Amino acid sequence: MRPALLAAPLALLLACGGGASSPGDPASPPAGPTGPTGSTGPTGSPAAGWAVVAAEGFERGAPDGAFVPDPVPDDGPFADGGAFFRARGVVPPAAFRATAPYGDGGWLTVESYTRRAGARLSELARVVADPADPTNRVLVIDSREHTDATVLRPTTPLPARYRVSLRVGFPSFGDGRPGLNGYDGGETAGPWWPQDDATRQNGFYWLAILDHLPRPHNNTWIHHHRKVTVDSDNHHPAWMEVWDGRRFVSSGEHPVMMFALDGSRPGDERTGPPFFSWAAGAWQPSGAIRAADAYLPDAWYDVTIERDGPRYTIELAGRFRYGGERTYRATIDAAERCVFHYPVDAAEAAGAARCADEGAFPSAPGAPRWPAGGTWPDWFMFGDPHANYYEGQVLYDDVVLEEWRGG
Repeated sequence: MRPALLAAPLALLLACGGGASSPGDPASPPAGPTGPTGSTGPTGSPAAGWAVVAAEGFERGAPDGAFVPDPVPDDGPFADGGAFFRARGVVPPAAFRATAPYGDGGWLTVESYTRRAGARLSELARVVADPADPTNRVLVIDSREHTDATVLRPTTPLPARYRVSLRVGFPSFGDGRPGLNGYDGGETAGPWWPQDDATRQNGFYWLAILDHLPRPHNNTWIHHHRKVTVDSDNHHPAWMEVWDGRRFVSSGEHPVMMFALDGSRPGDERTGPPFFSWAAGAWQPSGAIRAADAYLPDAWYDVTIERDGPRYTIELAGRFRYGGERTYRATIDAAERCVFHYPVDAAEAAGAARCADEGAFPSAPGAPRWPAGGTWPDWFMFGDPHANYYEGQVLYDDVVLEEWRGG
């Protein structure tokens, strides 16, 4: 936890927005006159505003839990032992999972996956000194092998109107240049994609909102469960464009993507729905894979995802390769754009009737991609969710969940 958060009341600091929004910004609920619930308005009633529901600064020590044989969770057709992979003759490997509560009241859950017998949870998720401030403690997610994976998630689904924020920094998950790209060499994406060279892609998730309880899986699974995401995929040869402040350049070196998933198009079984990428100050055409900027490996960044009804706002602030010190902010109307599986209740589902897609992928007959009336609670997630890709480490700190309360 940063000293700044220790020096001021956390709830008051974040009720003022932390620089993430401004009064009158249509992307956010209006600011209350005196901050979060607990303060009072002119009539003595609780004032409307953001209230801190939970916060974690990683001062309490490392998560504690034991690995057990992987039960291969049945999380749908694209899960590790799901119908899609069974049809391809894939058998999930012998592996291990550890799940542990974390934070006050266990509001967070850490879940890790490894194929290494005898591994300890502290090898994959532990608390260390902040390289930018040795007096501060932060969480490191450490995937020593590309078959390690760790995510943090809330223990229960998110409220209807929320804001989740955290700091992400000092990532070391490859560089997107020719060579090993952060790997030891020779890694493949098996057994789910055994012919694929895993070293061509390496990365991590800054923060994402999913439609399903997040946990480590093969890479295809998460492609079918994202709603909005901030992530990085260092890759070579480049298949992405990065905005350099003047034009889009082809590059896979430290890209930062801010995107929502387009539920109006079916996508395909391997990659899921196409992207709405945000870059160059605008949402790009569906299917265009474009990054907002490139991150620096020795810096901290502030990341926020906020939901106000059907609108999502993504904010990313820090020092970037092309943009320098700045804040990127993007709001998308999920109802208007049919952001994948955005409805969280019956009212939103009714408004999403035109987004429904009763079609199904060949591997999942009887499981429509977007069933009419469907609802999917929001879950946040950060870390390395892939059990067959990504090798390296990244730091996280100051996770804060806020809920809008009042008028």
